[in-house]
Amino acid sequence: MKKLFLIDFLWIGLAILAGLVWSQNDQNEYASQLDHLGMSEMAQEYVTSSSRSVTKAVAELEKTDFSGYQVRFVTKQLVYMYQRGSVASLPVETGQWFSTGDFASSLPVAVVGHDLADKLYTGSNNQRYLSVNGQYIPVMGIVGTRKGSPLNKAVFLNASPSMANEGLTLKHVKIYVDGANQHSKTLKTILRASRVHRVHFSDSDAATWWRAYGQTALFCVLLLMGAGILSLLMVTLIGPLQTSGLEINMRARYLRGVLSSCASHVGISLFLGGLFANWWFYFTTRTNIWSFLVILTIATIFFLRYLIRRKDRTSATT
Repeated sequence: MKKLFLIDFLWIGLAILAGLVWSQNDQNEYASQLDHLGMSEMAQEYVTSSSRSVTKAVAELEKTDFSGYQVRFVTKQLVYMYQRGSVASLPVETGQWFSTGDFASSLPVAVVGHDLADKLYTGSNNQRYLSVNGQYIPVMGIVGTRKGSPLNKAVFLNASPSMANEGLTLKHVKIYVDGANQHSKTLKTILRASRVHRVHFSDSDAATWWRAYGQTALFCVLLLMGAGILSLLMVTLIGPLQTSGLEINMRARYLRGVLSSCASHVGISLFLGGLFANWWFYFTTRTNIWSFLVILTIATIFFLRYLIRRKDRTSATT
């Protein structure tokens, strides 16, 4: 079995390649999320024709006891943000994202995309301002991502229960909620929504499935094929099986021992490779890579079991 240590490095390399594949997948998904101004594919749109003011709606949201979500009231180029609890923020180039205090303040502040940085006015103490509807609003941060992304042209304003918002009503905005699907019934009442539906992003349509997921799926298939090749190599390296003359129970115990040894090498090697991949590569969530490595390990063990039994049967017939 010492020969198997030589192939352990190949298993570790396979796990590192899997990490690279899923890291690239996460980066693509994150880039797509940024193009949607940070909304995830689980975001919901609340459709309403209510004349209720945005300020009153936010005041009702303030009274709820659930957190970890964002509500966006979108009108033209402006996005009025309300956030409760810890929610993933956008990539900030300079300054900072909204704080909890900003969603309770009566003073408006803004976070803008970096394409608008040249249009800002600089006041005393180098404070920058953005002109919105004739009002100069202090800019606390600039966000940005790759060239051409809609995020770079976005304007985010804080929404709070004590802010006038110039009489803005719910029927004049598009309402998006991200991170609170389990509270949709309560939110539907607060936002006076007639219906709720998932946000359909253009790049998540079936026509673009291959661009979004096809490459990852293809590489995963190739990784599984690579695992199959390494399994064949392992069974070859263990040499002839010493089952000649053994009675049935002893034979089965011997084969289980061989399988257990091979499976241990695979499991430990993939685990070590996974640890390196998690340390080296970028992941938005580590669930995908570890789930894939677990599936890869289980599939490999079953394939090894088949190969070892086939090799035993071949040995018995010869």
